[in-house]
Amino acid sequence: MNRLAETTTQTAIQKDIGALERHVLASRDIATQIGDPFLSYLLSMALFTIYEKKAHHENEALRSSFS
Repeated sequence: MNRLAETTTQTAIQKDIGALERHVLASRDIATQIGDPFLSYLLSMALFTIYEKKAHHENEALRSSFS
């Protein structure tokens, strides 16, 4: 039962991270289109952080599935 709750939590976190990723990507595209390189850079750094978090959660999910 504990594993089911953990899996459900991991899935919810992955969905939230995915939604955030899509919004930041869209915002970065807009910043690029309007010609704001600094905002585009900041949003790229935000994406990098999101990708790190995503990888961390995927690694945690893999570890828990093998435990």
